[in-house]
Amino acid sequence: MFIHMPTMGLGQGAGVLAGQNLGAGQPERSSRTGWQAAGLVTIIMVVVSLLIWFGAEYVVRIFNTEPELVQITGTFMRIQIAGYMVFGMVIILMQCLNGVGDTMMPMLTTLLTMWGVQVPLAYFLPRITNLGVYGVRWAMVTANIVRAGIYSVYFRMGRWKRKMV
Repeated sequence: MFIHMPTMGLGQGAGVLAGQNLGAGQPERSSRTGWQAAGLVTIIMVVVSLLIWFGAEYVVRIFNTEPELVQITGTFMRIQIAGYMVFGMVIILMQCLNGVGDTMMPMLTTLLTMWGVQVPLAYFLPRITNLGVYGVRWAMVTANIVRAGIYSVYFRMGRWKRKMV
């Protein structure tokens, strides 16, 4: 949540700017707002990911020093780094689409990736692979990566630019 909150704030700000620019008849500026904000958040995520990669166990030990828990949680945090690389793009583009009034696509994308990717993978990966409990985390990361792909393609297509704000 420490990483999610600033990302959500930047996403909401980008969504407002995208909506204002689209309403002002500046669809290209609106698009540029989304991509620039996504790039900024991705840079921040790279820095945070490096800190997590090298310091996951230190963070976990603040809350619990049990060795097995520290090891499992450290691995969970490192798996999540793959998700962080696209998390900013997901949040920013989703908020931009919401801000310009194209709310159906974010809803459908979230439903599709949650129930069509994340939940099935979270159920099957621990059972059919040797990932064990880590399969659940990989399911979450995979759904986020799919979500980022969908948003990127949809945002680039520009259908949302025809919305009347």
